This record gives sequence, C-alpha cells and structure tokens, in this order.
Amino acid sequence: MTFEIAAFRATDARRMSEARRIRQIVFCDEQGVEAHEEWDDKDGLCEHFVLSENGVGIGTARVRPYGPGISKIERVAVMKHRRGTGAGKALMEDIMARLMAANVATVVINSQMAVEGFYRKFGFISEGSVFVEANIPHVHMIWRPESSSPPSL
Repeated sequence: MTFEIAAFRATDARRMSEARRIRQIVFCDEQGVEAHEEWDDKDGLCEHFVLSENGVGIGTARVRPYGPGISKIERVAVMKHRRGTGAGKALMEDIMARLMAANVATVVINSQMAVEGFYRKFGFISEGSVFVEANIPHVHMIWRPESSSPPSL
C-alpha cells in the first residue's frame, strides 16, 4: 500500500478541511465526542498531518508544542474502513521520524485505552492512572529516547 502524508499548518484551508472532515467522522460521529470537546482552540498552535490513499484522506493527527523539548501528539484518527491496514502505523512512523529529526526530547500522548497497545509498539510507556476524557477512558503515555526502545521506523 502506498500512503501519502502531508504536513501543514492550520492556515492551509484545503488540507485543514480534510483533517477536520476525518476528525468529525471518527471522533464526533463514530465515538460520540461532543463538538465543544473536539474543536478546541489549539489547532492554530499545531503542525497537522493528513494521510491519504489514492488522493483521498483516510487519517489525520496533529502535533503540538507542549513544553521545552516536549511535543504532544493529538487527534490521531484513521477512518474505520482503513484501520488494520497499516495506515495508522504509516502515520505514526512519519510523525515520530519528524520529531526525532527535530531532536524532540520527549513525546507525550493521551491514548484511548482501546489503542494503548498500538502506541506501545512505538516505544510509548503508560504513566499514571486511567482517566476519562470526552467520555472515553484514556491513559497518559510518554516516549523518551533514553528510556524507550526506538520506534520501529
């Protein structure tokens, strides 16, 4: 499978519209996340990604600066009909490669419990207790080059 990944800022209206379409379907329509929880004021602070196959967006994510040397991966979503095909893996490999190339020291993610194992494959380690966000159980996960096995890039 050949996936294309575009990185962009929120000012790219065309790509941002595609990312929002995917997030709307996956988070709001499919998982029942309320609009006020999904559409926060942080999109303008983030680098965004759209994963496409044959010119059609099938996945998205955003990365936000979270502190000195720290980035937070958020809003990772893959369309239901493309899950389990390597699409999410391709998206995360691209994001992690970019973060490592930028010498980011720490990467964090608040993972839905249902996909915690997916992020472990990239070297993320769960920290703390399970918490509920948007009515979905989550766990805080962290990746540091010195304490994690390197992601399978």
